[in-house]
Amino acid sequence: MAIVVSHLDSDFDALCARALRQAKFADLVELRLDRIGHPGKARLAEFVRAVKKPVIVACHGTNGFGTTDRGVDELCTLLADAAVAGARFVDVDWTLALELGEVKAPCHRIVSRHELDGTPPDLAALHAEVQEVLGEGDVTKLVTHAQTSEDGLRLLAWLATTKGVVSFCSGAAGSFTRLLAPIFGSPFTYCASAALPGEPPAEATAPGQWRVNDYLAALPPGGISQETAVFGVVGRPVGHSLSPRVHGLALKAKKLDAVYVAFEPADFGRFLALCQAPNFRGFSVTAPFKEDAFRLASAHDEAARRTGAVNTLVRDGAGWRGANTDVPAVRETLAAALALRARDGLHSPAFAAARVLVLGTGGAARAALHAARAAGAAVCVSGRDAARAQALAREFEGRSVAWSELAREEHDVLVHATPVGTLEPAALPVAPEVLRAGTVVLDAVYRPIKTGLLAAAHARGALAVPGAEWFVRQAALQFQLFTREEPDVALLRHAFEGALAPARS
Repeated sequence: MAIVVSHLDSDFDALCARALRQAKFADLVELRLDRIGHPGKARLAEFVRAVKKPVIVACHGTNGFGTTDRGVDELCTLLADAAVAGARFVDVDWTLALELGEVKAPCHRIVSRHELDGTPPDLAALHAEVQEVLGEGDVTKLVTHAQTSEDGLRLLAWLATTKGVVSFCSGAAGSFTRLLAPIFGSPFTYCASAALPGEPPAEATAPGQWRVNDYLAALPPGGISQETAVFGVVGRPVGHSLSPRVHGLALKAKKLDAVYVAFEPADFGRFLALCQAPNFRGFSVTAPFKEDAFRLASAHDEAARRTGAVNTLVRDGAGWRGANTDVPAVRETLAAALALRARDGLHSPAFAAARVLVLGTGGAARAALHAARAAGAAVCVSGRDAARAQALAREFEGRSVAWSELAREEHDVLVHATPVGTLEPAALPVAPEVLRAGTVVLDAVYRPIKTGLLAAAHARGALAVPGAEWFVRQAALQFQLFTREEPDVALLRHAFEGALAPARS
């Protein structure tokens, strides 16, 4: 597998300077001349001599994520001269391959096809059309656009049936294919230039490209191979998830041949059906797919059965085993918080004797209710949807309370399990009067670490427990299920804090 770092600029000197500075990150260096045109054969030859890495020269039009459509004669002259100047490859659109003809050896052509509007169902037919214009030694590149993760998975499944084809998807939804394509047989993958301190970040040359520094950080210690295991987080939306950073670092620390990526499918059942390759080993499942994961799992742990929700899928033969690591995570978090109160000499009941008030009626609320009931605690639930709250109270043998009556509800523990505070960190899901001195307040929202609810709870004398505790504990349990290895919990915390750092700045 070779990493191509692609560089784009409007000025040839600036383009070459950046490509030279970043050549150490690349196996091959691509000069995109879309905005420059022909810089002259001598200047190209000078760059090829200086970079000391194989060079790809490309000049795409709007049908290949370029901005300028140049005349056929101009384009063919540029690519032919690049071959003479020492480029290892020139990239030509498949519709112009016959017009360009052969190029001077030892240069080879990359005959590329970009489908900008989607990922057609018959990829083999697209490939066959490109093959009709190939010459000896040519490399085929087929790039389609992914609207959903399912598009990317279809392309990877097809790629595994080919030999030597460079292929992946463009677009944010297909970004994961650029990391996984070498597992399924692509000899090259393309990255954007690295983000370096003191340098303004250069733009990507196609949508969905990874920065090469991020790409390298995601690779296993020994590099990627056809045996590399694939784990990932599945949700919609999922771009905000910290799981790739947290799990990715944990996998690398254990020196495992595995990667962890984000998937955003339109239909979870279709997504799972496309994950047939044995490389797909496990998934962290988040909203809105936890109930779908429960339905499609072939086996369940007790927590999943009790909550009707699965946040972890692990390959189990031909099927998937479902687990719910939220339940033990919230149980451990609350038990530790109550024990801390007791050690500090403050009145704090044992978990089994605690009165637990849960705000929310979704999957996180169900996990908290089951964790509390399994520990023997008394539970009370409240939600904006009173009927759902009442149904949950019956299911978990507790009580429900109207949202407007929360200030009167006595409790030892309050678990906030709604999204409030995620988009507006200062927003409070309840009036400050609901929060009591001496109680424990756990916020399931983990981004930001210190929410408005936690700040208000601390101000009123409660022990404020960030959602980070819940997140890290459930991630550690997932890691064990995925790998059968003990995670380094301190490292997980460090990775979590590091992933949040950009959001703090």
